[in-house]
Amino acid sequence: MQKFCRENKINFYVVRPPSERPFKIVIKGVHPDTETDEIKKELEIAVPEIEIIKISSMKNIRSKKPMPMYMVELKKNGKEEKIFDLSRFMYFTVTVENYRKPPGATQCWNCNQFNHSSANCGYSTRCLKCGQEHRTSECTITTPQDNPTCINCGVVGHIASWRGCPAFPKIKPTKGQGVNYPRAQREFISSQYKRQENISYSQQAQKFLPRPDELHERRNNTPYPTGNGECIEQEFYGFCQGIKVMYDALKSIPNLIKSVSELTQLSTTEDRINHVIKALSSVANAETKLRPEFNFNIPNYDIYRTDRIPQNNPHALGGGTAVLIKKSIPHYHIPTPKFHFVEATTISLNLVNKDPFTITSIYIPPYTDPTLFTIDLETLIQLGPNPIICGDFNAQHQIWGSPINTTRGKELVRFAQAVGIEILAPASPTRFGYNSATILDLALIKDFILPYEITSLPELYSDHNPIKLTFKLKFSTPHDKITSNTDWGKFQNYLRNHVEYKPYRISNEMDIEEAVRNLEKNLQEAHRFATKIVKKSTSTYIHPNIKNLIKTRNKTKKDWQTLRNPSIKTELNRIEKLIKKLEKESRQKDKTEELETLNPENGTLWTKAKIMRRKAQKIPALKGEFKLALSDPDKAETIAVSLEKQFSLNNLSHSETEEEVNESTNNFSPPINNNYQNDNINSIQPSEVIKIIKKLNIKKACGSDGITNKMIKNIPCTMVFALTEIINNIFNFNYFPNAWKTAVVVPILKPGKDPTIPENYRPISLLSTLSKITENFILDKLNEHLIGNKILCPEQFGFRKSLTTNHQLLRVVEYITSGFDRGECTAAVFLDIQKAFDRVWKQGLIHKLIMYKTPPNLVQLLNSYLDDRKFVVRIGNSSSESKTMKAGIPQGGKISPVLYSIYVNDIPTTHKTLLGMYADDTPILARNKNPKYTAAAINQHLQKLDDWFVKWKIALNVSKTEAVYFAKGEKKHKPVIKIKNKIIPWSQQAKYLGIILDNKLTWQSHISSIKTKFRNVTRKLYPLIARDSDMKRKYKILIYTAILRPIITYGCPIWGSAAKSNINKLEVLENNIIRQICKAGWYMRNEDIRKAIKLPSLKDFIKKISVNFYNNIENIDNEAIQQIDKYTPNIKSKRPRKILL
Repeated sequence: MQKFCRENKINFYVVRPPSERPFKIVIKGVHPDTETDEIKKELEIAVPEIEIIKISSMKNIRSKKPMPMYMVELKKNGKEEKIFDLSRFMYFTVTVENYRKPPGATQCWNCNQFNHSSANCGYSTRCLKCGQEHRTSECTITTPQDNPTCINCGVVGHIASWRGCPAFPKIKPTKGQGVNYPRAQREFISSQYKRQENISYSQQAQKFLPRPDELHERRNNTPYPTGNGECIEQEFYGFCQGIKVMYDALKSIPNLIKSVSELTQLSTTEDRINHVIKALSSVANAETKLRPEFNFNIPNYDIYRTDRIPQNNPHALGGGTAVLIKKSIPHYHIPTPKFHFVEATTISLNLVNKDPFTITSIYIPPYTDPTLFTIDLETLIQLGPNPIICGDFNAQHQIWGSPINTTRGKELVRFAQAVGIEILAPASPTRFGYNSATILDLALIKDFILPYEITSLPELYSDHNPIKLTFKLKFSTPHDKITSNTDWGKFQNYLRNHVEYKPYRISNEMDIEEAVRNLEKNLQEAHRFATKIVKKSTSTYIHPNIKNLIKTRNKTKKDWQTLRNPSIKTELNRIEKLIKKLEKESRQKDKTEELETLNPENGTLWTKAKIMRRKAQKIPALKGEFKLALSDPDKAETIAVSLEKQFSLNNLSHSETEEEVNESTNNFSPPINNNYQNDNINSIQPSEVIKIIKKLNIKKACGSDGITNKMIKNIPCTMVFALTEIINNIFNFNYFPNAWKTAVVVPILKPGKDPTIPENYRPISLLSTLSKITENFILDKLNEHLIGNKILCPEQFGFRKSLTTNHQLLRVVEYITSGFDRGECTAAVFLDIQKAFDRVWKQGLIHKLIMYKTPPNLVQLLNSYLDDRKFVVRIGNSSSESKTMKAGIPQGGKISPVLYSIYVNDIPTTHKTLLGMYADDTPILARNKNPKYTAAAINQHLQKLDDWFVKWKIALNVSKTEAVYFAKGEKKHKPVIKIKNKIIPWSQQAKYLGIILDNKLTWQSHISSIKTKFRNVTRKLYPLIARDSDMKRKYKILIYTAILRPIITYGCPIWGSAAKSNINKLEVLENNIIRQICKAGWYMRNEDIRKAIKLPSLKDFIKKISVNFYNNIENIDNEAIQQIDKYTPNIKSKRPRKILL
């Protein structure tokens, strides 16, 4: 067709279908001097799936200088969007965006007509300057003409590229939207619409803003509720598309906090009932533009977010919703299903003696189907009773005062009438464009009878106004800004003056329970007497000058929205820039003052570092056995039920062992003797109790009795005497009080696990401080027996004096590397024991204590300690019902680790294998030149272990058990290892005690993991150690040496003999941090910097640690340690002691 038109000299242009048009993107961040051919080669390597058509540099329209932006045209092959995953390119941090076509019509460079490009043009060539048949770039006219003639309209005075030309295509506005017209067109349009004389701008604007009065009849006619009690006006603000607020939050979180604080201090209403809450009760944010990896917090508020996932989403730069609500208001988050047409976040409010209702923040993107979004709306309405759905609907209808009726607006009205919901909208516009004002931000309510008030606030610097939706109801909430202050002198005086110490007359076990109750009661009453509740303000401070400017800005914004005067808009922009400038200076000043006051001596430095490293996460809705657990009480009960199943025996049985255990424990009867001087158990002295009290850490959490370590450290001597007497009677009657057997369990999510599954939470038990003090003395008696009779097997290194994880790792690595020197290969199986501590067979443990001839009185006391233990799960201020531990030993107890070591002490061993244990981490190794003999030794040992595990009701997790075949060269034929007739696949590496052991012991994988972990922690601490941080340099170095360097050096005596290239990678990490801390220039050498700050190099520091480690090995009295090969380090050998050279 094109050939026919050209031969017959027919003018034409081609409109290419979308499938044939190139996919255009812009790469920002590459140096402007980079050659396009070089970029093309690097792109083909970085993203091999794409097909590049053309790359061109983008230039500044005025200076004509190249910018750090390149336009790339790609062929559409279905994989072109993978280029959006590019973030690091040619050593630059880059951003990839869709190409945004300039506004206005496309003008052809060939014929200078419109709506097509020169590549698709079939018209004859015309010059823009003279109109002749040649390209404009080839024209001989090089200077501007005084009176040029337009080749399109024929008018003298402008050329054809002038946008004011009558032939230049006009920009078509979208329905209901204003348009930024070119200047010439704006002048023409303004000349056609003259403002009437003797009429104000506001009166002129009101003509275009009809607002029916029917919508507010219910608000005016509904009476306020009456009755006794405090009536509080709760304000629910919907930031219906708070674009600027949340977008600024991406740049700086204080901007968001400032915006919330502005509304808190400046948007309060009059005192109508008793008092007004001067802070937002709930904030619903639509189009937050936040990403999942971006975290932020606002004091005193819970934040729930639904972020738009950027992957495979062409509209990834916008979207997202959030709800902020006061922590003091009873509520919980309701997870929303996956929507196709809307984005939403929902919470439920459960006020005391009130019907629950739900608040939903919604955002309907403008590109979604304008008729199908009601499907998602119907789902949102069904999430809970009394729904309130507020946000940016991107819908217009004259019913709520918009100038036009859009398709989405008509569909929303139809849906509201069909379902029986009410649409709430403010009387004034919520979104202001350049030449338009409309209402896009709405609220939907259903079955809601409370009186309301909804207004559009001309506040914050955004094209959308925040909407205030106020409901009036009666309810009371606890004060959310309280703290306690204890006068410890007053605490001690109360115990001295009001509690008279008399020796207890304890004659039985019930007397011990009564004595414990009295002691706890006295401590709790003294603490209440000496503690004063103080109201604490957590509001963000705003400088008075900034506060006045904010008021001025809000007033100016209101004037501009009413009058639409360009000069007022200019003034508004000027004030906003000034506010931002002053806020930036204020934040920088606050940050500087905070960093300058940090000090390791008073603990502020470590507290700040801990807060930055560990971010508390709220537990989401949990998948219960029969239903979803949404509220905190339901979550606590769900996790408690899960833990109750976890604290139960494994379903394993061995009749002979069970009969033996039953006979042993049933026949055990310690002599009835109240004189506990027998069995070599001496009475406890108050000085011993005081010695333990002094070692207590005051930062540790308390148990169910509420008695903290700091309270114990401040008790007078009379209370110490009372506690000592109770402990002595515990030994006297071999009875452990029931009051100390209930643990408070705080669930902590396991790393990398699904947070909605209750089984993925690790139970952290909080025991009574008085209980743990008593356990210290029980542990001393137990250790005295174990050490004196050398009962514990030498292979167990867990919780043993002078033994650490490094010692067990050394045994394993020396066993492997010594095999390498002999030409032997080593097979290792790393066993994974299910719920090792939680499923200990209590009766079996008592049996073993008896078999090891533990003093009978101590056995009876330990039996009382383990018997009838309970726990409750605490989430927030809610606790579950008390549950019974049917098996296991109490986590967090002082005795528990030693009891577990006793329980697994008779684990089978063989002379052909090496067994290494650190608590429940258990590897088995065998080595030989012949893989068949290695497999035979391993399988034989595993069979013995399997039988032993069944006897003592220990379950092995075969799926998580790993096997590694250590060999110098590649081994094509590896032996078969089986457990429970299941083949264990060979892995390339395994993690043992925090160290990754690869199959050649090159340590490459472990060093890579160190780098990843080091960088993650460094990012969290970056505000403290950054170049522009105002904290003192010596404190920055202290953070590095105390927090960051141990991440690198853990286990270094074991892997320190790695290749120099691997050690150098770690030195690079250290050098980068040191240079950053010292603000070193490029010309400064690393050695000179270290000398100046007196910091040894990483190699020297690792060698120093290793020398001390190997020198101390000779002094350890452990048979397994002493059996490690002693050899002279060889430079050619890869054994651990090579580091000493």
